[in-house]
Amino acid sequence: MPVLLFTSNNIASRNIAKMLIEKHGFIAKGENRWEKNGVALINTHAPSVLEVPTGFDTDYLLVLSSHKSKSGEKMLTAHFPGNWNEAKYGGDAKTLNVACGSRLKILVQELARANKTAWPVVMEADHHGPTCSVPIIFVEIGSTEEEWSDPAAAESVAVAVAASLMRNEKYESVLGIGGGHYAKEFTKLILETDCAVGHIAPKYTLDALDEAVFRQAIEKNVEPVKKVFVLKESTNRAHKRKIEEFCRMLGLEYAEMQDNPNAGKSNTRGIS
Repeated sequence: MPVLLFTSNNIASRNIAKMLIEKHGFIAKGENRWEKNGVALINTHAPSVLEVPTGFDTDYLLVLSSHKSKSGEKMLTAHFPGNWNEAKYGGDAKTLNVACGSRLKILVQELARANKTAWPVVMEADHHGPTCSVPIIFVEIGSTEEEWSDPAAAESVAVAVAASLMRNEKYESVLGIGGGHYAKEFTKLILETDCAVGHIAPKYTLDALDEAVFRQAIEKNVEPVKKVFVLKESTNRAHKRKIEEFCRMLGLEYAEMQDNPNAGKSNTRGIS
């Protein structure tokens, strides 16, 4: 069973939790804990969503969060936290978390179904902390206080979270390479095929990507990863050669995937 984490110090986080409590059957089991069918919802009171405690014995953690970006784009997002290189926003440098590609796929599918906002639903590449020992997913409302306070956005995420908890399908998971921070091509892949995506390394991380971190991207997954999908147009020749060599060393299938011409135009990096 997962543990759902929120903090009352974050507008979007507490609003999503409020919807789960008021409309989706989570019952109080103490001052800061609610439960439904064995799933715990916990108010951590953390100063920020990047500082939620992670020392829980659980199948995976799901953090209810805001998303912030300089562009201020309206969106619903989900992603794995982790740092391909330096750790600007928490967690350990050059350290990825354990990805659960099937769980992320299910959550994004349900976000797309439940979306009442007309905003895009998109996966983000791995970024920010925390670093922890169990699989962890962030689900987010972006990107300004107006959106964080929007009841339709909070209800959309709450409906998606509640629906995702009822599903347990398993999918083949791949590693995604290339594109912008907002992984629109890989979002399209998981919404339109039976494939799941674990870690996503956007093109701005590829200069610094080394074998050790690439190995983490393969090994730190709930589902075995045997294929690497590289975006053809947005990944340069040198980066492709490096990824091909890593794949050869680890016995992985290398495949190039056509970029969506309407995707990946914004490389603005999200903060949370």
